[in-house]
Amino acid sequence: MASKKKKSNKQEYMVQKRKEQRRAAANLERKKKKVRKIVITTVSCAAAAAILVGAVVATIKYKPMMHCISVVKTEGQTLNAAEISFYAWQIYNTYIETASSDTASTVSIPDEALPLSEQNYNDEMTWEAYFVDSALSYAENVLAFNLAAQNEEYQSDTDFSKSAESMLESMDLSTLPDGVTQNDAKHALELYLIADEFHQQKKNSISVSEEEMEAYYEEDPKSMQVCDFMQFAFSYDDSDETAMQSGDAESLARELRRCTTQEEFEDWVYAYYKENTTLSEDELQTQVSSLYIEDGAYTSGDEMSEWMFSGDAQPGDSKMVNSKENGVISVCLLLSGPKKDESYTVNLRQVVLTTDKYETQQAAHDAAEKVLQEWEETENKTEQAFADLADRYSEDTSVSGGLYQNLEKGKLIPAWREWCYDSSRTMGDVTLLDSTSGACVVYYVGTSSLMGWEETANDALVSEKYEELQQQYQEDANVQYTEWAERFIKVCNP
Repeated sequence: MASKKKKSNKQEYMVQKRKEQRRAAANLERKKKKVRKIVITTVSCAAAAAILVGAVVATIKYKPMMHCISVVKTEGQTLNAAEISFYAWQIYNTYIETASSDTASTVSIPDEALPLSEQNYNDEMTWEAYFVDSALSYAENVLAFNLAAQNEEYQSDTDFSKSAESMLESMDLSTLPDGVTQNDAKHALELYLIADEFHQQKKNSISVSEEEMEAYYEEDPKSMQVCDFMQFAFSYDDSDETAMQSGDAESLARELRRCTTQEEFEDWVYAYYKENTTLSEDELQTQVSSLYIEDGAYTSGDEMSEWMFSGDAQPGDSKMVNSKENGVISVCLLLSGPKKDESYTVNLRQVVLTTDKYETQQAAHDAAEKVLQEWEETENKTEQAFADLADRYSEDTSVSGGLYQNLEKGKLIPAWREWCYDSSRTMGDVTLLDSTSGACVVYYVGTSSLMGWEETANDALVSEKYEELQQQYQEDANVQYTEWAERFIKVCNP
């Protein structure tokens, strides 16, 4: 199955480092703001004092405190506790929905029947504090980008007010925290939409030169390299007398290691299957053809991968790895040393159907066949029509229209790689491909304009530059907090 492209180790490190720096700076700033001088103005006129008190009482009586004071503000915009409560509510619902839908997830989830303030997220904060803090960080980014858009005189054809209204119409607002009105939600959404469109425009405008990509490659070549190799594995189980024993598996593996060419390796495995299985000739050929891995990508921490990309292994060398925990002995024959990934990445749309929902591989495959049949009966077979199909049926709701971009050849399983890189492949081709966790109906969009190694370097450098820009916007915004008003932020109703 094709997967979304992951960030390189360096990129992950740089992103995490900057987040930690921003978090530390924000915490320091908040601590400074807690130490404030209290200026007491003596009002000599008793009547004036009475009028002031009366005004405060009237404000509290007719306007909830969550609307009275801005919690975060910049030179251009403010957000009160009610509006930030809307953000907190969105973050909370998204978190619950995402964590609950991922059956394989080990992420902890708060008990929805208990107050968040009575449950610990970790040793340092409650779940309520976690979502409030997340909403404050979110609000800070929204205001920072709004101010940057204002300062750069950003022009847009979008009617953000109408867009916000349209979004609200599609939301279930019945669980909004008490005191949060539709107007609060609308204002919060308008600011978010402006920030989001501006940030997308700025990110898309970031360019990376060939020299910068080359320099990035030199810093971390393994993450942008590929190897060609053969691989076969023997499974064993010493606790089962009817299964292959570890000693026998090791003897076979050592025998296979004597093969020094692709032809010898394939012939040995073919003979092994012929003698020990009842596979048909077509099945034998299919199994043997799957041994060859072209443009295999580097996997950090994997013993076999570390060996292949170490620079010490030469074509014709082989390695044996015994994974005792899994009862598997693998043999790898290196055919070509590490080289730049010069294959072009592909873009696909997918309807993802998994065994998490359908329980078995066959059931997921059968469900995918029904989706494919519906597609074949579609009169207007456009990319948008397939995107709509993906939005209806795909289990992966993290991407819109089932679009997966810049998928690297070396990270696709053999059947996917063979289909995607077939010389006859054209935009609009659709097929059903089984994956490691189910089945997918796949729509071929096309290839990227960059090679695999360039795509990795470009993505990392764009993210790096964008992080720097974001940090600069936050510093320029100098977002101010009214800390005592944060207590009026609500995540959800008790």
